Amino acid sequence: MIHRLSFLTFLFLLSFSGIAQESDSAAKEEARLYNLNHTDFYVKRKGKAFFSWGYNRSTYSLSDIRYWGNGYDFTIKEAVAKDRQTKFDPKVYFNPALLTIPQYNLRVGYYLTNKLSLSVSVDHMKYVLDNSQIATVDGTIESSASTTWAKEYDQELMPITQDFVKYEHTDGLNIIYLELDYNDLFFETSNRKFAVDLVAGIGAGAAVPKTNARLFDKLGTDDFHLAGGSVNANVGLKLFFFKKLFLHPAVKTGFVMLPDVRTNLDGVDKASQNFSYFQGNITIGYQFRFTHN
Repeated sequence: MIHRLSFLTFLFLLSFSGIAQESDSAAKEEARLYNLNHTDFYVKRKGKAFFSWGYNRSTYSLSDIRYWGNGYDFTIKEAVAKDRQTKFDPKVYFNPALLTIPQYNLRVGYYLTNKLSLSVSVDHMKYVLDNSQIATVDGTIESSASTTWAKEYDQELMPITQDFVKYEHTDGLNIIYLELDYNDLFFETSNRKFAVDLVAGIGAGAAVPKTNARLFDKLGTDDFHLAGGSVNANVGLKLFFFKKLFLHPAVKTGFVMLPDVRTNLDGVDKASQNFSYFQGNITIGYQFRFTHN
């Protein structure tokens, strides 16, 4: 009888041990799948691609703008300018044919590693010289260029009205950047439906503005023209929804060098300026697997 009870006890303990081992194996498998899921979607980025589209607002530093051509060479010192974002209208913002009218940001990128991404972006900003300002003008305008404004300007403080100078990069201040970003996951929900990346990077590129300019109320309008370049730094967040869709709010600061702005179609009249900008933007994008590791 004692031997039988001992044998039954042994069988019970063996069965319990087997159940415990199965439970432990199931927990390990669940943890393995959890980590694999985590790696696949939010950490293992290499070989993935993404694109995004959105809109921006920008502010600009003061800038010395030099204008020169046949019969004139003068500079507006510390000129004030502002952006010009299109007022929200569903007929514009949700119309594919009119998407490029507002100030927009377009980006297409690829993850070189699990942390680093390389992207090509187009920042379409607008730069508008403030025609309500009073600024210092220095230089010469001859009568052959304008009988109204002909004189020697020696650090003269005067209104910068549209009949004197109208100057806008409104079609726009287009900068094509190559940007290198560092991406790091720092939050995700347990069900993997939502995650947040920290994104920071630098970029450099070409400035190709289309400058609407009119000097002395008679010069024409420019076309797209490679006028200079720009460098930038940016930082933001990527908020992922359902693993692939993301919202990307960011701030960017940059320095723009424009040594060769065309102010009419003939290319005879030019302008030059340097300025910095601060931009806030928000884009919506999609991330997907482009290649397999």
